Amino acid sequence: MRAVSGVVVALLCAWSKDARAYRPFDGTDADVAELHEWEFEMQAVGYYRAGGSQYFDPGGVLNYGLIPRVELVLQGFAFVPFDAQSGPSKFTDTGLFAKVVWRRGCLQEKDGPSFATETGPLLPTINDTKGFGAYWGSILSTCIGDALIAHWNTEVQILPQTFNLDLFGGVILELPSSKYVVRPVAEFFVEHDFGGVQTYSGLVGVIWQVTEKLALDGAVREALISGQNVGELRAGFSLAVP
Repeated sequence: MRAVSGVVVALLCAWSKDARAYRPFDGTDADVAELHEWEFEMQAVGYYRAGGSQYFDPGGVLNYGLIPRVELVLQGFAFVPFDAQSGPSKFTDTGLFAKVVWRRGCLQEKDGPSFATETGPLLPTINDTKGFGAYWGSILSTCIGDALIAHWNTEVQILPQTFNLDLFGGVILELPSSKYVVRPVAEFFVEHDFGGVQTYSGLVGVIWQVTEKLALDGAVREALISGQNVGELRAGFSLAVP
């Protein structure tokens, strides 16, 4: 969500308000871009290892504040193999979603939890799945005073091509950016594709709030997917542009 190189170069010349940094996670938070604001969550550096196959996987997410409490989300990631034995390059994990904040809470400087949903089609890919799928996700963000923020993610997908049902449940844990310039973060999730793929994933990382306009991130992820160990390194940035 991860073409992308040109966008990254252009973005480095433009800055705006607080970047919400929902990189480097698979899940997200219950907040959206401000009205008519662009938010870029880019994975400039990514390394993915599954068994003997290794990939470079840049990409990212583009968010646009369409109307108050609503943003459009476009995402995609490239998987470029390190060697010919790992198969062709792919452009995958593509989708176009509408994210809506139904309850303004602690993420919007109100009392109580914030709640949002994200829905839309999964798009055709290059050298991967064909056709369209469907996605629905709910996000509940809860704040424990000034000590901890937890973002609870639940997702349901109808996968392209196979039309298998896929269920995802996870949580992101982080310290408040208002108190910590550099803060540790973590994410844990379980995902089940009813075609027979079970995933257990854990991620630990750090986010550096460079300015109110820019955040940098880095993370290490380890997962078990259908009994196979998967490792991933992620590094990127989040940037808001009016």
